[in-house]
Amino acid sequence: MKLIKWLEKLFPRYSWIPLIFVAAMNFITYSVTLLLVSDSRRHYIHMEIDERIPFIPAFVFFYVASFVQWGLNWFFTARESERFLYRFAKADLIAKIPCLITFIVYPTIIQKPPMEVTDFFTFAMSVVWYFDKPVNCLPSVHALASWIALRAMFQMKKPAKIWKVLAVVFCAGCFAAVVFTKQHYLIDIPAGVLAAEIGLAVSKRLDDERFLWLRAG
Repeated sequence: MKLIKWLEKLFPRYSWIPLIFVAAMNFITYSVTLLLVSDSRRHYIHMEIDERIPFIPAFVFFYVASFVQWGLNWFFTARESERFLYRFAKADLIAKIPCLITFIVYPTIIQKPPMEVTDFFTFAMSVVWYFDKPVNCLPSVHALASWIALRAMFQMKKPAKIWKVLAVVFCAGCFAAVVFTKQHYLIDIPAGVLAAEIGLAVSKRLDDERFLWLRAG
């Protein structure tokens, strides 16, 4: 009971199911597709510009920090209002559909550059590479999630302005990090943003009031 009350203080009860669906869809989009697609089917899509982008391990900070950005975004989104939460939860779920399809129909992979662990950043980079396989590049789910988080933050009324500034910083940092850490190709970023905008556009067109009415029974 104490745990439930503590959770309700952080995340209103109406937000639990939508956030569970968001987390589940994220897991399915990335992890489940790993089981469905063999590495032999994956494509390298690097262009000349990708070869010109340097490998900078220090950007692993922004790559990992993006998870914090997403968590804070859903924390504030859940507390903004029920309707607001449902709108962006639907957008996130819808945006992941083209990603899921692409990861299965046209799976991609990226070649990691050679790296020697010599400091904190290269060590952190080696940990990321160990847990995050270099697959499912196009579109970038990192870019998608950070863009939706940015769009949501700028439509909220409750958070202080500093959170909006930080949302811009961490979104830009995420975009830079995915290419400087060689987790993604450059084209993966606009593809992720496009998927996010599709999700936002479709979600906006859906009848939110009818959705909440159906939810209420």
